[in-house]
Amino acid sequence: MGLVVAAFIYVTEDLGARMYPAGGAAWRRVLIPTGGALITGYLLWRFFPNARGSGIPQTKAALFLRDGFISLRTVLGKFGCCSASLASGIALGREGPSVQVGAGIASVLGRRLGLGPHRIRELLPVGAAAAVAAAFNTPVSAVLFTLEEVMGDLHAPVLGSIVLGSATSWVTLHLLLGDEPLFHVPSYQLVSPIEFITYAVLGIAGGLVSVAFVKLLLGIRKYCKSLPRSTEWLQPAMGGLAVGLMGWFVPDVLGVGYGHVSEALNGQMTLEVIALLVVLKLLATTSCYGTGNAGGIFGPSLFIGAMLGGAVGTVAHQLLPDFTGGVGAYALVGMGALFAGIVRVPLTSVIMIFEMTRDYSIIVPLMIANLISFYISYRLQKEPIYEALQHQDGLHLPSGLRYRQGLLIVSDAAVAPGSVLTRSDRVEDALKILDADRNGWPVMDGGRLAGTIALAQVEKEIAEGHAERGLGELLPVDVPNPLLTSENFPHLHMDHPLDMALRRMARSKLNLLPVVGRADIRDLKGVVSLQDILEAYGVAGEKRAPHADSEEIASRRLVPGVIAAGLAVVLVIGFLNYYYRSARSDRAEQYYKTGNQLLQQDRDDEAVQQYRDALSAAPGNSQYRLALGLALVKDKHLAEASVYLSALLKRDPENALANLGEARILATEGKIADAVKLYRRAIDGTWPAGQEQTRIQTRFEAAALLEKGGLKMQAVAELLAASGTAARDTTRKKKIGQLLLSYGAPREAADVFRDVVRTDDRDAEAYAGLGEAELALENYPEARDAFQKGLARNPSDETSKKQLGLIDRVLALDPNARGLRAAARYERSKELLQAEIMRFDQCQPGNKIADAAKQAVASNPRRAELEDSADRNLALAENLWKQGQKLCGARPTQAPNPNDEAIERVLARLARQ
Repeated sequence: MGLVVAAFIYVTEDLGARMYPAGGAAWRRVLIPTGGALITGYLLWRFFPNARGSGIPQTKAALFLRDGFISLRTVLGKFGCCSASLASGIALGREGPSVQVGAGIASVLGRRLGLGPHRIRELLPVGAAAAVAAAFNTPVSAVLFTLEEVMGDLHAPVLGSIVLGSATSWVTLHLLLGDEPLFHVPSYQLVSPIEFITYAVLGIAGGLVSVAFVKLLLGIRKYCKSLPRSTEWLQPAMGGLAVGLMGWFVPDVLGVGYGHVSEALNGQMTLEVIALLVVLKLLATTSCYGTGNAGGIFGPSLFIGAMLGGAVGTVAHQLLPDFTGGVGAYALVGMGALFAGIVRVPLTSVIMIFEMTRDYSIIVPLMIANLISFYISYRLQKEPIYEALQHQDGLHLPSGLRYRQGLLIVSDAAVAPGSVLTRSDRVEDALKILDADRNGWPVMDGGRLAGTIALAQVEKEIAEGHAERGLGELLPVDVPNPLLTSENFPHLHMDHPLDMALRRMARSKLNLLPVVGRADIRDLKGVVSLQDILEAYGVAGEKRAPHADSEEIASRRLVPGVIAAGLAVVLVIGFLNYYYRSARSDRAEQYYKTGNQLLQQDRDDEAVQQYRDALSAAPGNSQYRLALGLALVKDKHLAEASVYLSALLKRDPENALANLGEARILATEGKIADAVKLYRRAIDGTWPAGQEQTRIQTRFEAAALLEKGGLKMQAVAELLAASGTAARDTTRKKKIGQLLLSYGAPREAADVFRDVVRTDDRDAEAYAGLGEAELALENYPEARDAFQKGLARNPSDETSKKQLGLIDRVLALDPNARGLRAAARYERSKELLQAEIMRFDQCQPGNKIADAAKQAVASNPRRAELEDSADRNLALAENLWKQGQKLCGARPTQAPNPNDEAIERVLARLARQ
């Protein structure tokens, strides 16, 4: 079954990709679903009538009504028609059809091996469980669903076989497709107990939407069944046209839509879009199913649930942002709530969501919402959807616990009726057959059961002189089958337990009841009397011998048959594993390369989709997972990115690129300390070949984050470490030098630039950087030398020219330059003082603080007083500069006027001395 489901997935995905290529015209979204439904509708009507719908009601009918018989034609028709329908965009799922295909394969193999009806019936749930395990990648839920829904008995004696079938199918699927959950979701954390109220509201909404879904689907199906039978082949096209018209405007409604479910789980959809998809998907799925297309409702119920949960979560987060978690958690719970409300399997729905996501932390909210949804659905829609579908088809299957090991059933006591009465027989004729041991007898009408005549009725009619009256006059006339019950039409079915037969005999006052078929309540299969039941229990007469087991002969062929089948399966698995993996691997690699190209062009959204496709085609590929995670980080989808990257780090904690991605996520969220730790783990981690540039860039990012967090010393240390690994890479070293300058580490920057010019004496950019570093250190002669050397190598460098002019001006104003005469020193001090007076007056006009300085400027000292006057001028200029700092605020080091900047530098240096 794992092989079949893997083929199912591959065929639907491959055909879907061909029918809806990227950038395809809008008309495809209308024409293809309509045309696909028209073609499959004709095939279903003409060749495969039992392949309509989801397949689960048909599987249950085969199990309880037809001795487990499902034809090979139905299996092939279900696979082919459902694959074509889903690939064309019909809004149904593949999981339900997989159940019928799995059960059908089990039925066909059982008959080929010569097994009897009893053994074949036991094989059907095994095939069904194997199908669910492979379709959803959920082996435990497959067992629970089979017991809870298909069998209706959690204590069924075939439990061991069901578990084995589920596990085997799951292992086979993993050999072909790898070990991946169906959905990846962010980690869940309960923010506040108030959230439980929100999840309860989600459960209420899920229950109401479930009821709307079921009632609308049943209503559409009922209407279609009332149409002339000649239109049956055309009806699926009505559903295809409906979903096509919706898809014209909203393409997301086409197909199963698991990709959009993943987006909702990771909070990537807006409230308007997910609310619209709840309505449109509900209408699309009910229209497609009700009109008779081949496909199931499992997948669509999960889709609608995810969108409903996302909508409720978004509203809750907007109203209570401090008390609610991420939207993805609500989408996840919504999936379970809708599944529980529609399919009515609450236990399975909880475990299935856990297995599909492998996230156990969401279990409690999931149970709350599922229980509420299940209760509301039960109260407002008494019949479960599969049971209602069977009743629309005129089938009445057993309910409750259907299997008990060793329990006697009606078929163990029933006998052929022998002679029968007809509606035309007279009352006196019935008296010949009836007696105290058989006080009731079936009456036939044209080969169909008309009712049961009682001895008491016959005796009453004879006593009243109506012996010649026809039996038909004593029975109800033309009562429709749906209105017939065990009270107004006493009957039994072959699979009823004998204790139920006794209860019905007591209620009807008859010790003989007709046994009828489940597909047609008027189809007489036999009769069972009280005496027959007593004989079956061994109370009266000899205990009836059990039916001869016709399977004893078949069992001799079973072992070699199983061995041959096992060898064939192993060979097929090996071949398909090689072919399937090879084909998907090539396709995945193409998606990956396209994603890389798109990412380089900054087309992040498109790149993310390509990486998703690559990972879908090769789920176990760590390279594709890493690429998707990093692309999601770049595209700001941080929560989903963390899901993929954290999964990688669990397997390989030293994966440098994964650590880098997680570090970027934390940095974006402002968690600087945690981000720095991951940056360092990335730097020291395992890097793929050819990623040295990325490793250096990681150091740069870590340094920038440290500097942003006020940890400049650590940022400088990180840059120096990067410089040490740069070796002779002068470009990288120059970048490091510039960063060191911007971080306020000119001394370290100067060392880096010196290394560069020692490596390449012709690098004008390195000399310019060295000049900037020396200028920041106020080593003006060294800075002038560096700028001059840089200009000698690149005369067009305007910035270096400007800086060289500034340095010359600073040196020309320096009153403490070596070898400076007293007169020159006095002139420089006077110029500095005059400039500072002008700047002070601009900020503080009329302030008397500057009066002493103005008097000093106006004085005319003698030659002998020049040195003292120069000292006085410098002291006044320094004091005025400090007062200006206090009263006017700190002035920028790099002033718009180069002369002002030079004066500022000189005075600042004097103040520090």
